[in-house]
Amino acid sequence: MRRRLSLLRRMLYFSKVCLAWLRKPKYGLRRGYLHRTSVLHFDDRNNSDEFQKEVYAFARAFYEERQLQGVLDIGCGSGYKLLQYFGELPCAGAETDTEFLKQRYPDRIWFDVFGEAWKDFPAEMLIAADVIEHVPDPEAFMRNLVAQHHVQWFIISTPDRNLDPSPWTFGPPPNECHYREWSFKEFAGFIGKYLHMEQHYISNAAQRTQMVLCKRRY
Repeated sequence: MRRRLSLLRRMLYFSKVCLAWLRKPKYGLRRGYLHRTSVLHFDDRNNSDEFQKEVYAFARAFYEERQLQGVLDIGCGSGYKLLQYFGELPCAGAETDTEFLKQRYPDRIWFDVFGEAWKDFPAEMLIAADVIEHVPDPEAFMRNLVAQHHVQWFIISTPDRNLDPSPWTFGPPPNECHYREWSFKEFAGFIGKYLHMEQHYISNAAQRTQMVLCKRRY
């Protein structure tokens, strides 16, 4: 009985993939990919450095190497990693819940991620660590990032779908907080439409994290 249910589940899944195959692919993902239309809210206000620690460590080392000025963290979550790695430097974070951040760190700069004010913050580096998979329209998201004209360097990370052992390779992601996930090749193609990629590699295989270092196209 269990085997029959498993077979029926697979047949239903691939029928959905076949229907999706008829539609134009979006956001650089393979034809037939199943995007989520709604997600659960991921509350990371109490997180510290459980995730993307290596992304921020890389960002700090690169910041010092290039002698940059100012950091803007889009989707900064609890703010912990931003302040842990850049707290003594000119930095700001953008999130959906700015009241929480202002109460916890009242002397720091926090922006509403849906507003426009963060686009004027004088930062030469922008970090978006595992954020893009949480947004409904990643094309609009990337256009907004590029609209921050002060930024020279962009560090963006997201899960690599191909490192997920799940058999449901056409999505949607097992993580119900993600609208979609890109393979390594797909993500390179998508980000390359907006920015010049300098580096792209798996920064944390255990957490399936792929990271890109990009430069603005002038």
